[in-house]
Amino acid sequence: MVNRGPSGACVTCKKRRVKCDEARPHCGPCQRLALHCGGYKTKFANLKFRDETKKVCARVAKRQGSADTDRSQDHDHNKGHGLVLQRPLSQPDTAVPFYIQLYVSPGREIESARGFFEMLIPIYNSQAQDSALTLAVSAVASGIQSLWRHGSFQSLSSPAERYHTRAVKSLRRALQDRNEWGQPATMLAVLALQWYENIAAVYGLRSATRIHHNGAVSLLPFVASKYAHVDDKASTYVRRFILHAEVSSALRQERPVQGIVYSWIAGKHSIAAPDNPSAALDAIGASVAELQARYKQLSRPQSQTLSAAQDARDWIAEAKHIDGQLMAWAETVPDHWRPVKLFSGSDMDPSIPTYQAVCEIYPSCQIGAIWNLYRVQRLLLARIIITSLGIISESTSTFLGLTMEDDVWGWGWVAEEFAGHLHTLQTLVDEICHCVPFYLGNRTRTLGIRDFADETIILPSCQPQPAHVTAQAEGTSPHSTPGQSPSYASRDQQHKRSLIAQGPWHLMSPLSRLLTLFSKDHGPLPVSLLRPGQHEWIRGQFLRVLGLLRILPGGIGYVDDISVEDLAQAVRKGAIFMSGP
Repeated sequence: MVNRGPSGACVTCKKRRVKCDEARPHCGPCQRLALHCGGYKTKFANLKFRDETKKVCARVAKRQGSADTDRSQDHDHNKGHGLVLQRPLSQPDTAVPFYIQLYVSPGREIESARGFFEMLIPIYNSQAQDSALTLAVSAVASGIQSLWRHGSFQSLSSPAERYHTRAVKSLRRALQDRNEWGQPATMLAVLALQWYENIAAVYGLRSATRIHHNGAVSLLPFVASKYAHVDDKASTYVRRFILHAEVSSALRQERPVQGIVYSWIAGKHSIAAPDNPSAALDAIGASVAELQARYKQLSRPQSQTLSAAQDARDWIAEAKHIDGQLMAWAETVPDHWRPVKLFSGSDMDPSIPTYQAVCEIYPSCQIGAIWNLYRVQRLLLARIIITSLGIISESTSTFLGLTMEDDVWGWGWVAEEFAGHLHTLQTLVDEICHCVPFYLGNRTRTLGIRDFADETIILPSCQPQPAHVTAQAEGTSPHSTPGQSPSYASRDQQHKRSLIAQGPWHLMSPLSRLLTLFSKDHGPLPVSLLRPGQHEWIRGQFLRVLGLLRILPGGIGYVDDISVEDLAQAVRKGAIFMSGP
């Protein structure tokens, strides 16, 4: 927009678009807010161009229906969780509000809290502008916003990288003070920097460094013992997220969790509160990680003996015991967490890609991700059971010269066990495939800021549903309240925006897990265990996700000279310290 009228305000006030008293050498508003006063320009060009980004974003938001009414509703919904950004920013920066509104606030509740996002805003609001946490959040937010606006996460000269450099320096200064070691703000700053590293590693298709993750783990005792009384709730949730990230990375790396973390999960310091299914699942996940690590170490190729067969039976027994804990966990989750099935053509738009014409929808991205973590943990146990059954089968045929039909020694149970666990494995993979349309809808083009105003994007949980689906979601009779609006499949714009922003990210991890678990070449399980054509469908949806997120070097549809399995391995190495499956 052309503006021919010069202003006498200082540079900083002009950028902030506030009134300046034009005092010299430093204006009053800058001095009052302790900001750097940029001084006054004495020469003006004939034409000046004003940044209208904020006005454009406001117009887009208005078209989306996020006017005053929606904003007040969002505030009322989130204020109980401390997810309202209250502190004024030090500059006209739209990145942090953009990040908060799309990634931090939506879909967060106590039952699904993992500890990072739920505690971020209240603690962020209490921090100074140059604190490590403030700068780390700005680094992540600037990088995320850059993805949506420009299609790239960072460069050496980007605002994200500059914030990141300043955050690291600020954190180093803070850690020189022993009193800061156990503060929740310090812990969140470390975790935010690890989050930044994770995203940068995924987009660089490289392994993520673990320096910040290890730092957070090493600070656990200080949060727990000395500073819990400062803000017990904040400390508990921050610890909970560190435990979750450690369990997730241990499952990815096939290693046991670090001893200090395991003592918190399984010992007297357990924080898997009964009212938090997510934390309870992490406690079981630690057992899965322990079993997986021991199995990997002790079940390496060796001579097939009856002793090996007996060891395999022990592996099976332990895996089945933990699997029973996971199934019991699934029975205790809140009713509104349970996925609701939709069918293509009858319940949702047939243009949305589905597997077996089925879609399962969830109250939020977060809850869907917790279900996928549950499924992945059960898949890892099914892998141990099935491969152990293979050891028993080979031992029987090699050293006894028997087939399963002979059954002289009672080995026929192996075939029954295999069939049952193969069914379980296929069902779990099907359920992960069924959540793809919930997260992606009909999206096929790379992400862009335009997506939030694109009415052609169709998401199953954002569309009107038949009466029987509404009743199933609400737990009521379809005829109990005619015309009642469903509370489960949220139609509000916040739900849709969060799915558009977060959906591909939440789906990237479970799909990459399936591709690394089942592989024609180097996977631990053969592709033949999947249903016909399912592996190809999963590969296609994984490439679709990478294309949407602009991770594929050539964009959507680019597969030349690229091994999809290698891409999945690279993505998992980049996201190895992120939360989730």
